[in-house]
Amino acid sequence: MEEKKTEELANQSEMENQHKPRIRRRSKGGLITIPFIIGNEAIEKVASYGLIPNMILYLMKDYHIGVAKGTNILFFWQAATNFMPLLAAFLSDSYFGRFLTIGFASISSFLVTLSF
Repeated sequence: MEEKKTEELANQSEMENQHKPRIRRRSKGGLITIPFIIGNEAIEKVASYGLIPNMILYLMKDYHIGVAKGTNILFFWQAATNFMPLLAAFLSDSYFGRFLTIGFASISSFLVTLSF
């Protein structure tokens, strides 16, 4: 008798579940986040390439650095800024998550820009 009751309850719950609409959960990230990442990187590249001509003049005038040494300094600066997305990708995948990493990088980039 108890077996019949448990079978009836099981069948009843199965029937109820069949009629409920399934809510499709969206996965995180994907194509939605790509424009934000590309936009952030594009704006950072535009800012860094716009800074180079001014920076070489600044190094020559205020710090009395020669053209060759100033060019080397800017080369290493560009190499470091081109390497940062790889470091950010590693930190994002390993520790912080994509949105926290992008948010932190954007805010720190903005604050550094304000300081100059």
